[in-house]
Amino acid sequence: MRAIWSGHISFGLVSIPVQLHSAIESSEHVSFRLLHKKDMAPIVYKKFCSKEDIEVPNDEIVKGYQVGKNRYTTVEKEELEEVREGLGEGTGAIEVLQFVDFGSLNPLSFEKPYYVAPQKGGEKAYAVLRDALAETKRVGIARLYLRTRPVLGALMPGKKAISLEVIRPFEELRDPADLPIPAPAKKPAEVKMARLLIDQMSEEEWDPTAHPNEYKRALEKLLASKRTFALAKAGAEPPEEGKVIDLMEALRQSVGKAKSRAKKSGARKAGAA
Repeated sequence: MRAIWSGHISFGLVSIPVQLHSAIESSEHVSFRLLHKKDMAPIVYKKFCSKEDIEVPNDEIVKGYQVGKNRYTTVEKEELEEVREGLGEGTGAIEVLQFVDFGSLNPLSFEKPYYVAPQKGGEKAYAVLRDALAETKRVGIARLYLRTRPVLGALMPGKKAISLEVIRPFEELRDPADLPIPAPAKKPAEVKMARLLIDQMSEEEWDPTAHPNEYKRALEKLLASKRTFALAKAGAEPPEEGKVIDLMEALRQSVGKAKSRAKKSGARKAGAA
């Protein structure tokens, strides 16, 4: 797997050179491309101004941020770059801030998983950290910079690799207080029976291979029975803005050029006579 980030894990006086690798295989994701049924050409999207109903080039598009009901403010690219520069680019480290029980983390906060792999010279320290986290049932809460912005992540031990799960900011999670959730159960007999059922259905470990992607398999079966084809080539590019000439003006210019050529031709004939 190709590394997307290189740096080191830092905690206390320990520094472990590592790399990050995406833990998601994008090719396994079920996705479709939109095609024109008439000629099987890919559908493309253009950016239009909803007021003028014209296509807008990228250099005329700015980012807008909503600050109230139908109220926005714009942010320029240069201003965003200044914000990033103000935050700094970090030190190239996964800086461990603290270690906590895995059970104290809210799984809803998990945003995107990565694998952490040791670089040359860091293999032993990497294995020590992985095994120590596993034995203590702890995860490391760390700060790092990804794509020019600081994020929080959780370093979690696996049987072979340490993984890093990027954590969403707590402000992004909604408060479930407004949901119609019942109060804690106050009937011990029902709770005891529920616990008994949970115990009977419990296993030592969860085996994800026992629950494959049935939707993907069904699609693969369907697609295997269909014919394949090459995508149609895109049509000619539309004329660039500023080069579109009014039809009447084009005809007028053409007539003028034709008269000019006729006069020159007549002059040459008169001279030859």
